[in-house]
Amino acid sequence: MSNLWAVILAAGEGKRMHSSLPKVLHKLCGKPMLQYILDSAAALTANIIVVVGHGASDVRGAVGERYLFAHQEQQLGTGHALMQAADKLPDSGRILVLCGDTPLIDKQLLQKMVAEQGENAATVAVTTLDNPEGYGRIIRNRDGVFSRIVEERDADRGELSVKEINTGTYCFDLKLLKHYLPLLSAQNAQQEYYLPDVLKLMLDDGHTVGTFSLEDSRIGLGINNRAQMAEAESLLRESINRFHMLNGVTIRDPASTYIDHGVKIGVDTLILPGSILEGATAVGSSCVIGPGTFIRDAVIEDGGTVAYSMVNNTTLPKGSRVGPFAQVGSLPY
Repeated sequence: MSNLWAVILAAGEGKRMHSSLPKVLHKLCGKPMLQYILDSAAALTANIIVVVGHGASDVRGAVGERYLFAHQEQQLGTGHALMQAADKLPDSGRILVLCGDTPLIDKQLLQKMVAEQGENAATVAVTTLDNPEGYGRIIRNRDGVFSRIVEERDADRGELSVKEINTGTYCFDLKLLKHYLPLLSAQNAQQEYYLPDVLKLMLDDGHTVGTFSLEDSRIGLGINNRAQMAEAESLLRESINRFHMLNGVTIRDPASTYIDHGVKIGVDTLILPGSILEGATAVGSSCVIGPGTFIRDAVIEDGGTVAYSMVNNTTLPKGSRVGPFAQVGSLPY
């Protein structure tokens, strides 16, 4: 889609992670969370801008130079972050605005959201939570039509009772976005430029704003702490294990099997409980891995067996038998 752009907001510090590492570089199933949303966006467009701030050099180094970058020196809200990328954007087209800490949003969801954009000035992805604490609330009129988004710190008691929330994922008409973005004000509880306020400005001038509902609320939520990171990784691991099982791998107990994104496994291989496969690992066909086995950055050729052992940064020839209680290669950490 040549007229489609994507801006990934990845400038935040992520204080609740309690880490010296920028939040978006924390890995899930061996892959930085930022890279997941970048890959999803890249499936739709090559026009991608990453807004960096905290740990900017680390983020740029991690994702490479194949993207455009904008720098947010001070973190003054999502609207302010998008302003930093405005001069790199064309005057017309469409734009996805995505958060760097939403690794579960895949290309199929983004494709559907763009397809449903239609003539709307903007579309915002929404979902419903039993406990919406911390999220901006979706306010609708009596007819159920989108009216505005109110941030939690600015909400009154009635608005706080709303369970439909903003996920922070948007699709905009670029021409209209570039008109309204400079009109944002920081007159609010956090003294920040809220991107959702652009939607209200558009509505006040008679433009239409739509909502795109996520049935599975877990998909669109950002990661703010390590507990949420573990929940997201569990969903990703489930998807990875299912992929391998549908492609001819037997996983005896998926709940106790940990396979990184990008690991390759051949058909008719059996993965037994308590197995961990990380990094640039490739397992051949008709192998038996586990139980209780750790493999990282290793090649296990066809017919290999590794039980109750650790294999790191090495190649095991065809038909190798390792274990129990063996260490092949250097320690992985």
